[in-house]
Amino acid sequence: MKEFIGLLLLLYGGAALAQNSDPARDTLKVDTLKDVVISSTRTNQLLKNTPVTVQVIDREDIEEGTAASPANIRELLTELSGTQMQQTSPASGNVAIRLQGLDGRYTQLLKDGFPLYGGFSGSLSILQIPPLDLRQVEVIKGAGSALYGGDAIAGIINLISRTPDTTLRLDLVANRNQRGGTDVGGFYGRRFGKVGITVMASASRQDPFDVNKDGFTDLPRVRQGTIAPTLFWYPDENTELRFGVSVSGDGRGGGDIRAVEHGSDSLHPFYQHNSSDRDYYQLSLVHKGRDHRLFSVKHSVGYFYRSISQTSGDVAPAGGITTTDFSGAEVTSFSELSYAFRAGEHHQLVTGAGLSTDRHRPGGGHGGLGYTHTTAGLFVQDDWTLGRRTIFEAGARADLVHTLYLLPRLALLYRPLSGLTARLGGGLAYKLPTVFNASDEEEAYQQVYPIDPGVRAERSASANLSLNYKCRIGDEMEISIDQNFYYTRLTNALVPQPDSLRRGWLFYLNAPGPVVSRGSETNARFTIDDLSLYVGYTYTDARREYLPDHPQLPLTASHRLVSNLSYELEPSWKAGVDAFYTGSQVLDGASRTRAFWTFDLMVQRSWGPYSILLNLENLTDTRQSRFGPLYTGTPQNPVLAELYAPVEGRIISVAFRYSL
Repeated sequence: MKEFIGLLLLLYGGAALAQNSDPARDTLKVDTLKDVVISSTRTNQLLKNTPVTVQVIDREDIEEGTAASPANIRELLTELSGTQMQQTSPASGNVAIRLQGLDGRYTQLLKDGFPLYGGFSGSLSILQIPPLDLRQVEVIKGAGSALYGGDAIAGIINLISRTPDTTLRLDLVANRNQRGGTDVGGFYGRRFGKVGITVMASASRQDPFDVNKDGFTDLPRVRQGTIAPTLFWYPDENTELRFGVSVSGDGRGGGDIRAVEHGSDSLHPFYQHNSSDRDYYQLSLVHKGRDHRLFSVKHSVGYFYRSISQTSGDVAPAGGITTTDFSGAEVTSFSELSYAFRAGEHHQLVTGAGLSTDRHRPGGGHGGLGYTHTTAGLFVQDDWTLGRRTIFEAGARADLVHTLYLLPRLALLYRPLSGLTARLGGGLAYKLPTVFNASDEEEAYQQVYPIDPGVRAERSASANLSLNYKCRIGDEMEISIDQNFYYTRLTNALVPQPDSLRRGWLFYLNAPGPVVSRGSETNARFTIDDLSLYVGYTYTDARREYLPDHPQLPLTASHRLVSNLSYELEPSWKAGVDAFYTGSQVLDGASRTRAFWTFDLMVQRSWGPYSILLNLENLTDTRQSRFGPLYTGTPQNPVLAELYAPVEGRIISVAFRYSL
């Protein structure tokens, strides 16, 4: 709280100085950033006028990522600085999104402002979101609970959907790789007068594959499908009513390759099977009035069912097979009413109220892991324009769920020089405690106690400073440089504790001290005609300060480098080379991992609406199995290693695309 009070004083001081500046001297150009409209901050401002630091993945990058990976959004997020894709299990292939060094459960996923997943349904989330119907992706790092409630401790990823227009939009994609993976998908969108429709559908198939020939799958068997139609109605030019439905199913199995392909037996018993269904509908009404007034109503209901079954060798002398399983159903709802309006010449305000519910009911004998949460929230936000150089944003949210959470947020945009933009911001966030995370998932939630009523919600305070400089040299060269600094202090972090009376069982307590993540991100992009070079470096110092010597958070790389060199020869050719460096990481047992490089190559050839893309990922075949075994113990009762590097090795894929 002290850090936030200090930030509050600093921001108000900066705002006061800016207000006293002479407008006559403010001859600065404001077109230093793309004319991209940002919806995640609720004010629908242009990116260049948004005080909050936002990273945007635009439609062009989405198209490239879709061709390489039509089944999920993993490929879209890989190249973002400060974002680490962490595979948590070779059996399920699950991937967590780590923002600024923090665990994936602290990242909130949204679609068009609707919360997508959380609690029990958070697992496997990004692996079940196809990118085919996305217009852009907006990433806000740091505490975001003041914007959208709980779970947004590390940040927010908001997926913005494509909308129909009078021109037919049709995308068809098919992808095949040498590891037995096949993806197909399509998008259709068109508006007919006052009615519009979009339809997205995708299907994915991955055969089980043992890359390192140790007898266990490095790529699980996957069968996945999604269909998502959306109907739009425009009663007048200022009103939009949207109703969308999404239905998806996912089945995946991994473990002993013989058990996966032929079934478990006493010699090859280890097999983990995940089956899940996600269904939801989203309803929204947006009406634009005079003087920048905007009225919005949102409502959604989601259903999620997942079962986890695991077989392993029986440790009893008689041998045999032991089967453990866990299943549960989760029903969530979200309702929100908001109103945006101008107050005078310099204030853009947004206010609203929301109600969300989350109910999980486990099957079998695991009823103690069930929960019901009902959250009522009020929020308000004011964007105060203090001149052509300065915009000050202040927001606050109050959430009532078992207890009251007050969540302020502040941000300041200041343009001291032509081409230079500075942003300073921060806020508070919270997350309700849950046992559903990656470590418990590996044991199918068999040996974990329910959350004790005395365990408190996790809380965080964060601050960030970003500087953006953009200029042109001559008519051909454009330079853009971003320098970001961030600090997050997490208190009441949930940590597992072993039960001294029941071997292997865990319960959760709040950490006696904070987790602190601090670091910086440096991004530079240089463009000369059709040639573009991007370099992004991230430094992360994330530590568990509640432990002696303040050790680093496990599986968090202190140094990460992302670079991309691309060339585009309109309208036929496009090529790019990516290089990724991941520094040494610390495992749970305090041992250090090796640093490693990976390299990707992409070449695309287009003929009118047709295109073919060759994608070579991990050209040097970097694999964790080259550094050490992926499991210890016996094949009947293996102990799977923590994953810090790729396990699938080199991937060669070819994609065909048809676009109108």
